[in-house]
This record gives sequence, structure tokens and C-alpha cells, in this order.
Amino acid sequence: MGDFSDFPEFKRAVVREVPNTISKGIRDESSKEVIDVKKCRDEWRYYVQVLKDLGLDVTVVPADDSCPDCPFVEDTCVVIGDTALITRPRYESRRRETPAIEETMKNIGLKVHVVDSDTATLEGGDVMFTGKEIFCGNSMRTNSEGFLILQETFPDIPCHKIHVDEPEPHLLGFTGYPAPGVIALVDSDWGVFAWDEICEVAHHTYKPFWIPDDFANNAMFVNGTILHCTEEMKPESYKMYQEEFTDYSLISVSTREVSKVDAALTCQSVLF
Repeated sequence: MGDFSDFPEFKRAVVREVPNTISKGIRDESSKEVIDVKKCRDEWRYYVQVLKDLGLDVTVVPADDSCPDCPFVEDTCVVIGDTALITRPRYESRRRETPAIEETMKNIGLKVHVVDSDTATLEGGDVMFTGKEIFCGNSMRTNSEGFLILQETFPDIPCHKIHVDEPEPHLLGFTGYPAPGVIALVDSDWGVFAWDEICEVAHHTYKPFWIPDDFANNAMFVNGTILHCTEEMKPESYKMYQEEFTDYSLISVSTREVSKVDAALTCQSVLF
């Protein structure tokens, strides 16, 4: 495995409150579960408190009931260093989320770029930054033009396109970055295909961490601490995290409610 000791330290996070309309968010057509808004807000508050406890300065953007998916800020902005790229999500309902995030990033003082195209699509759920390079899903939510704009915005960072088959919406739906130099993958056809492609294009060497459960791949590395799935939701994957990452602090965070609209841990924040 390569040397990832210089993985960036995060100092800030941007999150967005849960709207009353979150159950109307975009989801797989087979999903019929109704979100308990109170429980969802309780989980969100715990998530935000964990980020604060880890030393991050957390900026909270108010919810917008006209944008049911607005808590999932990851899709609306990619931030690396002092540069923010405001994305252009596939669905019109999600494009209404971006002005508030653009204003927030400008107020924080970042150099803000915007996907300014009527045909490009790009969502942050397709973007995995390892500290060395970017892997970007070529998916139903991010197209080739969006990928090129991502490349142009971060010209000093190698950027690689990874194919994502429908109906999976995003690369981070079956991959993740739980620790420097480690890529988590769901043990599925999607995961195997993505790992083969990552190995083919990567400029650095990574260790795969294969797990059995959907959503459990989606973990967060925050300044030496790994946020991951709960034992209640994913007992087998939870045990694997506990056994694999003994060199790190671990915190399990529930995403039970947002998982009903196909969201997970990283979806709910932008770290930088």
C-alpha cells in the first residue's frame, strides 16, 4: 500500500437541516418505507454532534421544504483544499439546492467554481478523493461532461473515470474511503468491477476492504477517527470494522432513517 500519511486534516463541515418533506426525496422505486422525521432529525443531530466533537467547525444551512433531498449536501458540492465546485445534479428538483450551498461556500471564503453547462451533470456522490487522486463515477447521475469539468477544476490532481451501471446511482453507493489507503467495497458484481477498474487506472496502491452489506461501505475518515455503520443495522459489517481498524478510533453512527431514501453517512456533509 502507498504512503498516505499526508491525508488532509479536516477543519470544517457544511451540513443542512432535515426538511419536513424528506420522505418525498428521490429513491429507488422499490423502496416504500416512510421516514420518521423526528427520528431522522435525532440521527442527524447526533451525526452533527459527532463532527463537532471531532473538532470540526460545523456550518448548518437551513432546510428547504421545497427540496426534500437538501440534507444530502455531498451531491451539491465538491471541496478540495480551498476550492469548491458547485455541481449540477441530474434532477431539476436537486438543482434548486445548489444556490444556498454556493452562497455558504462563498461566505466561508472558498474559491467557488460552478458547473456552468446545460448538458453536464455531476454529483458529489460520484466523487471519491483519496488525498492523492480522484475517482469519479460515470453514472446515471454524472456524465462525461461533468467529469471533464471536475478535472478542469482540480487540474493538479489525477482524476479517473469509473463506470457505474444502472440502477446504482453513484460510485459511493458501493465503494467508500474508510481510512487512508483503504477502499471499502460491497462484495457484489458492482464492487468487483469497480475494484478492477480502480486498480487499472490508479496512480497509487490501495488495500481493498470487502464487506457484505449495502450502505456499510459508506464510511468516513475524520482526522484519525472512522465513522461507520451501527451494529444494530449491519451487525456483520460492524464487526468487520471493529476487527480491521484497530489502529483507529471508531464511532458507529446510525443512518437508518435516511437509508430509506438511499442515503448514507457521507451524503450528509461536505468536509474540508
